[in-house]
Amino acid sequence: MKIIDLDTEKGAEIMDALKADGWKKVAEYSCLAFDKGIDFDSYTLKKGSAKVVFEWTNWFEWEITGTRAAVEALARNYGLKTDGS
Repeated sequence: MKIIDLDTEKGAEIMDALKADGWKKVAEYSCLAFDKGIDFDSYTLKKGSAKVVFEWTNWFEWEITGTRAAVEALARNYGLKTDGS
């Protein structure tokens, strides 16, 4: 399951809210990559055993994958669209 069609601003707001709620950034697309924030970006957040990966492209904006429970909770709490899997 993944969250799809999440616009850039809303994705950033959700990521900030998760960090404020104790989620920790454990990985990030390299700041040295020439296309960071232009064509692609990625952040991995963890809280306990839960994990979510935010991936951004300039074509599809944000998609969120991760542990099923975490993705389902995000979709429910923020009214987000999933791919239905």
